[in-house]
Amino acid sequence: MLTVLLTSLTLAAPPFGGIYGDLRLGDKYLVEVKVTLTCGAATAEATTDAKGSFRLTVQGEGKCRVAVSYEGQAPSVEVVVFEKPARYRLVLEQAEGKYVLKRV
Repeated sequence: MLTVLLTSLTLAAPPFGGIYGDLRLGDKYLVEVKVTLTCGAATAEATTDAKGSFRLTVQGEGKCRVAVSYEGQAPSVEVVVFEKPARYRLVLEQAEGKYVLKRV
């Protein structure tokens, strides 16, 4: 009975997925910058470490958005989240006074 219940809960819950990587502005790695991953209603937040690296895990998979909070702006870019974490190198670029987040 317990096995059936655990199997039912496992099948009913959406899978967890995630991304990891680093964030740069030009050649400079950005330290202590908030990174947010949103997949539907699920959201995960992290802060880049001393090497500009981050890791985020969220309940959900598929097309999601990753955003960074930098100098009062929150540029974002679409990413694909899989069950096994995928690596993303993110770069902020400035265009006409606004930051744009890109995957490289």
